[in-house]
Amino acid sequence: MENEYVCYCNHVTEEDIHEAVKEGARDVKEVIKKTGAMKNSNCAVNNPKGTCCYTDIVAVFEKYINNY
Repeated sequence: MENEYVCYCNHVTEEDIHEAVKEGARDVKEVIKKTGAMKNSNCAVNNPKGTCCYTDIVAVFEKYINNY
């Protein structure tokens, strides 16, 4: 299985976000801090969607937060 990025600018994967939640991130701000997502971003160029990855980060966070 190929690791697809959630945050293309900083190469953050769904697994990275999952790990951040497992390690205690309890909101999206903490996930961003732990993973480095959205830092020095250029989403229009790097993200195939051409949009900011924030909503994708939120969706992945919500997928895992209730498990911990």
